Amino acid sequence: MNSQRVIQQAFYRILRALATVAIRYGVSAGSMIELVRRAYVDAAERSLIEDNKKPLTTRLCALTGFYRKEIVRIKALPPVGDSTADDRYNRSARIVSGWLRDAEFCTKNGQPAVLKLEGDVSFDTLVKRYSGDMTPNAMLEELVRLEVVEMTARKAIKLKTRAYIPQANELDILQIMGSDTADLIATIDHNIRCSEQERRFQRKVSYVHIPERQVYKFKVYAAKESQLLLEKLDRWLAQRDTEERSLGTPGSRLGLGIYMVEEENQHATLTGDAYEVLKTDNNDV
Repeated sequence: MNSQRVIQQAFYRILRALATVAIRYGVSAGSMIELVRRAYVDAAERSLIEDNKKPLTTRLCALTGFYRKEIVRIKALPPVGDSTADDRYNRSARIVSGWLRDAEFCTKNGQPAVLKLEGDVSFDTLVKRYSGDMTPNAMLEELVRLEVVEMTARKAIKLKTRAYIPQANELDILQIMGSDTADLIATIDHNIRCSEQERRFQRKVSYVHIPERQVYKFKVYAAKESQLLLEKLDRWLAQRDTEERSLGTPGSRLGLGIYMVEEENQHATLTGDAYEVLKTDNNDV
């Protein structure tokens, strides 16, 4: 298989997955194509800046294949989306993380404590410590809306989940899909371009003939073990999160993502040391 065919097949699989979600939410092909055009211009501009070149329109035309008029039109458009959604996600995730690992907000056996709204050790204290200038009432309203916390009969606040995963709002879950998918693609792209010593960790384990009765057992086992690992890594990162701030340097965004694979097996093949699940589709590139 030549390189162009491999590239086309890889991109097609990504786009087909995105198209499936887009169709479910009523996003037309025309709207998706417009987003692709905007993404191309943004990516080309970033590529030029990283190469210490001015993002001149002529250079953007050469990289994207667009005419000058189209480049000018796209660059005049307002930014896509709202950065406040990312900020809201990060703040909420920090609250949950701090609640889980900070001994002050945990019980003697290490479980997240049920917190009163105000006081020395309270939800108010937790928010001020881990969410900057966001008010406790606004954060509480947000976490209740996402079904991450609940109010007890005694008006205390109880954490319902050990991970920040919005349960009630599909749009918040889609926001995570956008950020997490972008992170995975960026990691793969980095590993393609860099030396072996500079590669980021990227692994997957999957088998293709697991009996149906074992699926739920694996879900429970994988979720438990993965959560323990992520909480351990979270503690390691949290201890080092503020080391460089006092020096005026921004530091790096660093982390690890884990996701589960589940798909009905229609066709299986063994390639090298890894099993890959392939579905027969006459429309594949």
